[in-house]
Amino acid sequence: MSIAWMLALFTVLMVLGMPIGFCLGLAAVIKILIDGQVPLLILAQQYYEALDSFSLLAIPLFVLAGELMSVSGITERLVNLSKGWIGHFRGGLAQANILTNMFMGAISGSALADLTAIGSMMIPAMKKEGYRADFAVAVTACASMMAPIIPPSIIAVIYGSVTGVSIGSLFLGGVIPGIMAGLSMLILVWFMAPNVGAKPSPKVGWGERGKVTFRALPAIMMPVIIIGGILSGVFTPTEAGGVAALYALLFGLVQRNQSWSTLYKNFSEASFMTASALITLAGAGLFSWVLSRAGVGKASLELMLTITTDPQWAMLVLICFFFLLGTFLEPVPALIIVVPIMAPLIAHLGYDPVHFGIVTIMLLVLGSVTPPVGILAMVACKIAGITYSESFKMLTPFTLVWLLVILLVAYIPDLVLWLPRIVNN
Repeated sequence: MSIAWMLALFTVLMVLGMPIGFCLGLAAVIKILIDGQVPLLILAQQYYEALDSFSLLAIPLFVLAGELMSVSGITERLVNLSKGWIGHFRGGLAQANILTNMFMGAISGSALADLTAIGSMMIPAMKKEGYRADFAVAVTACASMMAPIIPPSIIAVIYGSVTGVSIGSLFLGGVIPGIMAGLSMLILVWFMAPNVGAKPSPKVGWGERGKVTFRALPAIMMPVIIIGGILSGVFTPTEAGGVAALYALLFGLVQRNQSWSTLYKNFSEASFMTASALITLAGAGLFSWVLSRAGVGKASLELMLTITTDPQWAMLVLICFFFLLGTFLEPVPALIIVVPIMAPLIAHLGYDPVHFGIVTIMLLVLGSVTPPVGILAMVACKIAGITYSESFKMLTPFTLVWLLVILLVAYIPDLVLWLPRIVNN
Protein backbone atom coordinates (compact mmCIF):
# COMPACT_ATOMS: atom_id res chain seq x y z
CA MET A 1 0.00 0.00 0.00
CA SER A 2 1.55 3.31 -1.08
CA ILE A 3 1.67 6.52 0.93
CA ALA A 4 -0.77 8.05 -1.56
CA TRP A 5 -3.35 5.37 -0.76
CA MET A 6 -2.80 5.91 2.99
CA LEU A 7 -3.41 9.65 2.58
CA ALA A 8 -6.50 8.91 0.48
CA LEU A 9 -7.83 6.55 3.16
CA PHE A 10 -7.24 9.18 5.83
CA THR A 11 -9.12 11.76 3.75
CA VAL A 12 -12.09 9.43 3.19
CA LEU A 13 -12.33 8.59 6.90
CA MET A 14 -12.18 12.28 7.80
CA VAL A 15 -14.91 13.17 5.27
CA LEU A 16 -17.08 10.41 6.74
CA GLY A 17 -16.90 12.19 10.09
CA MET A 18 -14.57 9.91 12.04
CA PRO A 19 -12.63 11.72 14.82
CA ILE A 20 -9.29 12.98 13.52
CA GLY A 21 -7.22 10.92 15.96
CA PHE A 22 -8.86 7.68 14.81
CA CYS A 23 -8.55 8.68 11.13
CA LEU A 24 -4.80 9.11 11.50
CA GLY A 25 -4.20 6.01 13.59
CA LEU A 26 -6.42 3.71 11.54
CA ALA A 27 -4.94 4.82 8.22
CA ALA A 28 -1.42 4.16 9.54
CA VAL A 29 -2.36 0.75 11.00
CA ILE A 30 -4.02 -0.40 7.74
CA LYS A 31 -0.98 0.73 5.76
CA ILE A 32 1.35 -1.34 8.01
CA LEU A 33 -0.97 -4.37 8.03
CA ILE A 34 -1.18 -4.47 4.23
CA ASP A 35 2.58 -4.06 3.83
CA GLY A 36 3.20 -6.76 6.45
CA GLN A 37 6.77 -5.60 7.10
CA VAL A 38 6.42 -4.45 10.72
CA PRO A 39 5.20 -6.53 13.71
CA LEU A 40 2.01 -5.23 15.31
CA LEU A 41 3.84 -4.86 18.62
CA ILE A 42 5.93 -2.10 17.05
CA LEU A 43 2.75 -0.16 16.28
CA ALA A 44 1.71 -0.28 19.92
CA GLN A 45 5.17 0.88 20.95
CA GLN A 46 5.12 3.78 18.50
CA TYR A 47 1.62 4.77 19.62
CA TYR A 48 2.81 4.86 23.22
CA GLU A 49 6.09 6.58 22.37
CA ALA A 50 4.22 9.50 20.82
CA LEU A 51 2.91 10.32 24.33
CA ASP A 52 6.00 9.30 26.31
CA SER A 53 7.19 12.83 27.07
CA PHE A 54 7.41 14.63 30.39
CA SER A 55 6.67 17.93 28.65
CA LEU A 56 3.27 16.64 27.49
CA LEU A 57 2.18 16.41 31.12
CA ALA A 58 1.78 20.18 30.91
CA ILE A 59 -1.25 19.74 28.60
CA PRO A 60 -3.74 18.32 31.15
CA LEU A 61 -2.48 20.77 33.77
CA PHE A 62 -2.93 23.85 31.58
CA VAL A 63 -6.29 22.55 30.36
CA LEU A 64 -7.38 22.10 33.98
CA ALA A 65 -6.16 25.60 34.81
CA GLY A 66 -8.29 26.99 31.98
CA GLU A 67 -11.36 25.09 33.18
CA LEU A 68 -10.87 26.29 36.77
CA MET A 69 -10.51 29.88 35.56
CA SER A 70 -13.78 29.64 33.66
CA VAL A 71 -15.76 29.88 36.91
CA SER A 72 -13.30 31.91 39.00
CA GLY A 73 -14.34 35.33 37.72
CA ILE A 74 -10.99 36.03 36.06
CA THR A 75 -12.50 36.54 32.61
CA GLU A 76 -15.01 39.11 33.85
CA ARG A 77 -12.27 41.06 35.63
CA LEU A 78 -10.11 41.14 32.51
CA VAL A 79 -13.06 42.31 30.39
CA ASN A 80 -13.75 45.14 32.84
CA LEU A 81 -10.05 46.06 32.86
CA SER A 82 -9.95 46.26 29.06
CA LYS A 83 -13.18 48.26 28.84
CA GLY A 84 -11.95 50.64 31.54
CA TRP A 85 -8.77 51.53 29.68
CA ILE A 86 -9.71 51.47 25.98
CA GLY A 87 -13.50 51.08 25.92
CA HIS A 88 -13.94 54.75 24.93
CA PHE A 89 -11.83 54.38 21.78
CA ARG A 90 -13.52 54.14 18.38
CA GLY A 91 -14.92 50.62 18.25
CA GLY A 92 -14.23 50.46 21.97
CA LEU A 93 -16.06 47.25 22.82
CA ALA A 94 -14.34 45.42 19.97
CA GLN A 95 -11.01 46.90 21.09
CA ALA A 96 -11.69 45.66 24.63
CA ASN A 97 -12.51 42.24 23.18
CA ILE A 98 -9.06 42.04 21.56
CA LEU A 99 -7.22 43.34 24.63
CA THR A 100 -9.04 40.85 26.87
CA ASN A 101 -7.97 38.02 24.56
CA MET A 102 -4.38 39.21 24.85
CA PHE A 103 -4.61 39.00 28.63
CA MET A 104 -6.41 35.66 28.57
CA GLY A 105 -3.91 34.28 26.06
CA ALA A 106 -1.20 34.88 28.66
CA ILE A 107 -3.16 32.73 31.11
CA SER A 108 -4.89 29.84 29.33
CA GLY A 109 -2.69 29.01 26.32
CA SER A 110 -5.72 27.67 24.43
CA ALA A 111 -7.55 29.49 21.64
CA LEU A 112 -10.77 27.50 22.06
CA ALA A 113 -10.80 28.09 25.83
CA ASP A 114 -10.40 31.84 25.30
CA LEU A 115 -13.08 31.91 22.63
CA THR A 116 -15.69 30.16 24.76
CA ALA A 117 -14.88 32.17 27.89
CA ILE A 118 -14.71 35.61 26.26
CA GLY A 119 -17.02 35.05 23.31
CA SER A 120 -19.94 34.04 25.51
CA MET A 121 -19.65 37.44 27.19
CA MET A 122 -18.45 39.79 24.46
CA ILE A 123 -20.36 38.62 21.37
CA PRO A 124 -23.84 39.15 22.93
CA ALA A 125 -22.64 42.47 24.43
CA MET A 126 -21.36 43.68 21.04
CA LYS A 127 -24.60 42.70 19.32
CA LYS A 128 -26.58 44.52 22.03
CA GLU A 129 -24.56 47.71 21.42
CA GLY A 130 -25.37 47.57 17.71
CA TYR A 131 -22.31 45.84 16.25
CA ARG A 132 -22.93 43.58 13.29
CA ALA A 133 -22.98 39.93 14.30
CA ASP A 134 -20.47 38.86 11.64
CA PHE A 135 -18.06 41.56 12.83
CA ALA A 136 -18.40 40.37 16.44
CA VAL A 137 -17.62 36.85 15.25
CA ALA A 138 -14.57 37.93 13.24
CA VAL A 139 -13.11 40.00 16.08
CA THR A 140 -13.63 37.33 18.73
CA ALA A 141 -12.48 34.35 16.66
CA CYS A 142 -9.35 36.07 15.31
CA ALA A 143 -8.45 37.59 18.67
CA SER A 144 -8.59 34.18 20.32
CA MET A 145 -5.84 33.01 17.93
CA MET A 146 -3.35 34.97 20.03
CA ALA A 147 -3.60 32.39 22.84
CA PRO A 148 -1.39 29.78 21.11
CA ILE A 149 1.18 32.50 20.31
CA ILE A 150 1.42 34.49 23.55
CA PRO A 151 3.00 32.38 26.31
CA PRO A 152 2.19 30.04 27.91
CA SER A 153 1.06 28.15 24.81
CA ILE A 154 -0.14 24.55 24.79
CA ILE A 155 0.79 24.18 21.11
CA ALA A 156 4.30 25.48 21.86
CA VAL A 157 4.61 22.77 24.52
CA ILE A 158 3.64 20.14 21.93
CA TYR A 159 6.03 21.57 19.34
CA GLY A 160 8.86 21.56 21.85
CA SER A 161 8.15 17.99 22.96
CA VAL A 162 8.09 16.76 19.34
CA THR A 163 11.19 18.59 18.10
CA GLY A 164 13.29 18.90 21.25
CA VAL A 165 13.33 22.70 20.95
CA SER A 166 13.44 24.61 24.26
CA ILE A 167 9.86 25.29 25.36
CA GLY A 168 11.02 28.31 27.35
CA SER A 169 12.58 29.80 24.20
CA LEU A 170 9.38 29.11 22.25
CA PHE A 171 7.40 30.88 24.96
CA LEU A 172 9.67 33.93 24.77
CA GLY A 173 9.72 33.83 20.97
CA GLY A 174 5.95 34.17 20.84
CA VAL A 175 5.77 37.37 22.90
CA ILE A 176 6.53 39.97 20.21
CA PRO A 177 4.61 38.20 17.38
CA GLY A 178 1.60 37.83 19.70
CA ILE A 179 1.67 41.53 20.62
CA MET A 180 2.10 42.46 16.95
CA ALA A 181 -0.98 40.41 16.03
CA GLY A 182 -2.99 42.10 18.78
CA LEU A 183 -1.91 45.63 17.83
CA SER A 184 -2.60 44.98 14.14
CA MET A 185 -6.17 43.92 14.95
CA LEU A 186 -6.68 46.94 17.22
CA ILE A 187 -5.66 49.21 14.33
CA LEU A 188 -7.89 47.34 11.87
CA VAL A 189 -10.89 47.63 14.19
CA TRP A 190 -10.30 51.39 14.54
CA PHE A 191 -10.62 51.79 10.77
CA MET A 192 -13.55 49.39 10.38
CA ALA A 193 -15.60 50.61 13.35
CA PRO A 194 -17.72 53.29 11.59
CA ASN A 195 -19.08 50.75 9.10
CA VAL A 196 -19.98 47.91 11.46
CA GLY A 197 -22.41 49.57 13.85
CA ALA A 198 -19.90 50.64 16.52
CA LYS A 199 -21.02 53.33 18.93
CA PRO A 200 -18.81 55.44 21.22
CA SER A 201 -18.69 54.35 24.85
CA PRO A 202 -18.42 56.81 27.75
CA LYS A 203 -14.91 57.43 29.05
CA VAL A 204 -14.23 55.88 32.44
CA GLY A 205 -12.70 58.04 35.16
CA TRP A 206 -9.29 57.40 36.69
CA GLY A 207 -10.86 56.22 39.92
CA GLU A 208 -12.83 53.52 38.15
CA ARG A 209 -9.75 52.56 36.12
CA GLY A 210 -7.77 52.12 39.30
CA LYS A 211 -10.55 49.98 40.76
CA VAL A 212 -10.80 47.60 37.79
CA THR A 213 -7.00 47.41 37.54
CA PHE A 214 -6.71 46.47 41.22
CA ARG A 215 -9.40 43.81 40.85
CA ALA A 216 -7.62 42.36 37.81
CA LEU A 217 -4.18 42.19 39.46
CA PRO A 218 -4.54 38.55 40.59
CA ALA A 219 -5.27 37.56 36.99
CA ILE A 220 -2.43 39.68 35.59
CA MET A 221 0.04 38.18 38.07
CA MET A 222 -0.69 34.62 36.93
CA PRO A 223 1.31 34.76 33.63
CA VAL A 224 4.06 36.70 35.42
CA ILE A 225 4.42 33.87 37.94
CA ILE A 226 4.30 31.16 35.25
CA ILE A 227 6.75 32.70 32.78
CA GLY A 228 8.98 34.13 35.50
CA GLY A 229 9.19 30.75 37.20
CA ILE A 230 10.13 28.97 33.97
CA LEU A 231 12.78 31.51 32.96
CA SER A 232 14.32 31.68 36.43
CA GLY A 233 14.55 27.90 36.59
CA VAL A 234 12.25 27.61 39.61
CA PHE A 235 10.06 25.12 37.75
CA THR A 236 9.78 23.44 34.36
CA PRO A 237 6.99 24.16 31.85
CA THR A 238 5.22 21.01 33.08
CA GLU A 239 5.47 22.12 36.69
CA ALA A 240 4.28 25.56 35.57
CA GLY A 241 1.05 23.91 34.44
CA GLY A 242 0.60 22.54 37.94
CA VAL A 243 1.29 25.97 39.45
CA ALA A 244 -1.26 27.53 37.08
CA ALA A 245 -3.91 24.96 38.02
CA LEU A 246 -3.26 25.43 41.75
CA TYR A 247 -3.33 29.22 41.39
CA ALA A 248 -6.65 29.09 39.52
CA LEU A 249 -8.10 26.69 42.11
CA LEU A 250 -7.05 28.82 45.08
CA PHE A 251 -8.30 31.99 43.38
CA GLY A 252 -11.70 30.45 42.80
CA LEU A 253 -11.91 29.18 46.38
CA VAL A 254 -10.90 32.54 47.86
CA GLN A 255 -13.49 34.31 45.72
CA ARG A 256 -16.05 31.65 46.72
CA ASN A 257 -16.88 30.94 43.09
CA GLN A 258 -16.03 27.25 43.37
CA SER A 259 -18.20 24.51 44.81
CA TRP A 260 -18.07 20.71 44.77
CA SER A 261 -20.37 20.64 41.74
CA THR A 262 -18.32 23.17 39.75
CA LEU A 263 -15.07 21.41 40.69
CA TYR A 264 -16.46 18.09 39.49
CA LYS A 265 -17.51 19.73 36.22
CA ASN A 266 -14.10 21.40 35.79
CA PHE A 267 -12.16 18.18 36.36
CA SER A 268 -14.53 16.18 34.14
CA GLU A 269 -14.27 18.66 31.26
CA ALA A 270 -10.49 18.84 31.64
CA SER A 271 -10.25 15.03 31.60
CA PHE A 272 -12.42 14.78 28.49
CA MET A 273 -10.49 17.48 26.62
CA THR A 274 -7.13 15.98 27.64
CA ALA A 275 -8.12 12.47 26.56
CA SER A 276 -9.35 13.77 23.23
CA ALA A 277 -6.14 15.76 22.66
CA LEU A 278 -3.84 12.88 23.61
CA ILE A 279 -5.68 10.36 21.42
CA THR A 280 -5.20 12.80 18.54
CA LEU A 281 -1.54 13.25 19.44
CA ALA A 282 -0.91 9.50 19.55
CA GLY A 283 -2.69 8.91 16.23
CA ALA A 284 -0.79 11.76 14.59
CA GLY A 285 2.48 10.46 16.03
CA LEU A 286 1.88 6.99 14.54
CA PHE A 287 0.89 8.53 11.20
CA SER A 288 4.03 10.68 11.18
CA TRP A 289 6.20 7.65 12.02
CA VAL A 290 4.83 5.77 9.01
CA LEU A 291 5.50 8.78 6.76
CA SER A 292 9.05 9.12 8.10
CA ARG A 293 9.70 5.41 7.66
CA ALA A 294 8.58 5.70 4.02
CA GLY A 295 11.15 8.43 3.39
CA VAL A 296 8.73 11.33 3.01
CA GLY A 297 11.15 13.65 4.83
CA LYS A 298 13.93 13.01 2.31
CA ALA A 299 11.45 13.29 -0.55
CA SER A 300 10.22 16.68 0.72
CA LEU A 301 13.80 17.94 0.81
CA GLU A 302 14.44 16.77 -2.74
CA LEU A 303 11.16 18.31 -3.91
CA MET A 304 12.02 21.67 -2.34
CA LEU A 305 15.48 21.63 -3.94
CA THR A 306 13.85 21.20 -7.35
CA ILE A 307 11.71 24.28 -6.67
CA THR A 308 14.35 26.55 -5.12
CA THR A 309 17.55 26.42 -3.10
CA ASP A 310 17.17 29.98 -1.79
CA PRO A 311 16.03 29.93 1.89
CA GLN A 312 14.04 33.16 1.35
CA TRP A 313 11.98 31.73 -1.50
CA ALA A 314 11.75 28.40 0.28
CA MET A 315 10.23 30.18 3.28
CA LEU A 316 7.51 31.60 1.04
CA VAL A 317 6.78 28.12 -0.34
CA LEU A 318 6.57 26.73 3.21
CA ILE A 319 4.27 29.57 4.29
CA CYS A 320 1.86 28.69 1.49
CA PHE A 321 2.08 24.99 2.35
CA PHE A 322 1.43 25.40 6.07
CA PHE A 323 -1.37 27.90 5.46
CA LEU A 324 -3.14 25.46 3.13
CA LEU A 325 -2.49 22.57 5.52
CA GLY A 326 -4.03 24.54 8.38
CA THR A 327 -7.23 25.09 6.42
CA PHE A 328 -7.87 21.32 6.32
CA LEU A 329 -6.30 20.03 9.54
CA GLU A 330 -6.47 21.25 13.11
CA PRO A 331 -3.18 22.76 14.36
CA VAL A 332 -2.12 19.95 16.70
CA PRO A 333 -2.37 16.94 14.32
CA ALA A 334 -0.99 19.01 11.46
CA LEU A 335 2.03 19.94 13.57
CA ILE A 336 2.65 16.39 14.80
CA ILE A 337 2.41 14.92 11.30
CA VAL A 338 4.43 17.40 9.27
CA VAL A 339 7.12 18.97 11.47
CA PRO A 340 9.07 15.77 12.28
CA ILE A 341 9.26 14.66 8.64
CA MET A 342 10.38 18.16 7.61
CA ALA A 343 13.34 18.12 10.00
CA PRO A 344 15.88 17.40 7.20
CA LEU A 345 14.48 20.23 5.09
CA ILE A 346 14.54 22.72 7.99
CA ALA A 347 18.12 21.77 8.86
CA HIS A 348 19.28 21.99 5.22
CA LEU A 349 17.79 25.47 4.77
CA GLY A 350 19.42 26.67 7.99
CA TYR A 351 16.29 27.98 9.72
CA ASP A 352 16.48 28.60 13.45
CA PRO A 353 14.17 25.99 15.07
CA VAL A 354 12.60 28.51 17.47
CA HIS A 355 11.91 31.01 14.68
CA PHE A 356 10.53 28.34 12.36
CA GLY A 357 8.42 26.94 15.20
CA ILE A 358 6.67 30.25 15.88
CA VAL A 359 6.01 30.86 12.17
CA THR A 360 4.60 27.33 11.80
CA ILE A 361 2.34 27.67 14.84
CA MET A 362 0.98 31.03 13.62
CA LEU A 363 0.19 29.62 10.18
CA LEU A 364 -1.52 26.49 11.48
CA VAL A 365 -3.56 28.48 14.02
CA LEU A 366 -4.72 30.82 11.25
CA GLY A 367 -6.43 27.82 9.67
CA SER A 368 -8.72 27.72 12.71
CA VAL A 369 -10.81 30.55 11.24
CA THR A 370 -10.56 29.80 7.51
CA PRO A 371 -12.85 27.40 5.62
CA PRO A 372 -13.48 24.54 5.36
CA VAL A 373 -12.56 23.62 8.98
CA GLY A 374 -12.40 26.96 10.84
CA ILE A 375 -13.36 25.56 14.24
CA LEU A 376 -12.90 28.88 16.07
CA ALA A 377 -15.08 30.79 13.63
CA MET A 378 -17.71 28.02 13.74
CA VAL A 379 -17.95 28.19 17.53
CA ALA A 380 -18.12 31.99 17.46
CA CYS A 381 -20.89 31.85 14.84
CA LYS A 382 -22.84 29.46 17.03
CA ILE A 383 -22.62 31.94 19.92
CA ALA A 384 -23.65 34.81 17.64
CA GLY A 385 -26.52 32.86 16.08
CA ILE A 386 -25.37 33.15 12.47
CA THR A 387 -24.13 30.63 9.90
CA TYR A 388 -20.43 30.07 9.25
CA SER A 389 -20.76 31.27 5.65
CA GLU A 390 -22.17 34.62 6.84
CA SER A 391 -18.86 35.38 8.55
CA PHE A 392 -16.59 34.81 5.53
CA LYS A 393 -16.62 38.38 4.22
CA MET A 394 -15.84 39.93 7.62
CA LEU A 395 -13.16 37.34 8.41
CA THR A 396 -11.21 38.24 5.26
CA PRO A 397 -9.57 41.52 6.40
CA PHE A 398 -8.58 39.96 9.74
CA THR A 399 -7.07 36.97 7.93
CA LEU A 400 -5.08 39.28 5.64
CA VAL A 401 -3.78 41.26 8.62
CA TRP A 402 -2.67 38.02 10.30
CA LEU A 403 -0.91 36.95 7.09
CA LEU A 404 0.90 40.30 6.96
CA VAL A 405 2.11 39.84 10.55
CA ILE A 406 3.23 36.28 9.76
CA LEU A 407 5.21 37.48 6.73
CA LEU A 408 6.96 40.10 8.86
CA VAL A 409 7.76 37.50 11.52
CA ALA A 410 8.97 35.02 8.89
CA TYR A 411 11.34 37.43 7.17
CA ILE A 412 12.54 39.33 10.25
CA PRO A 413 13.74 36.52 12.55
CA ASP A 414 14.79 38.95 15.29
CA LEU A 415 11.10 39.59 16.01
CA VAL A 416 11.10 36.05 17.40
CA LEU A 417 14.72 35.55 18.46
CA TRP A 418 15.56 38.87 20.10
CA LEU A 419 13.81 38.21 23.41
CA PRO A 420 15.04 34.60 23.85
CA ARG A 421 18.55 35.78 23.00
CA ILE A 422 18.44 38.58 25.58
CA VAL A 423 17.00 36.44 28.36
CA ASN A 424 19.13 33.35 27.74
CA ASN A 425 22.33 35.37 27.60
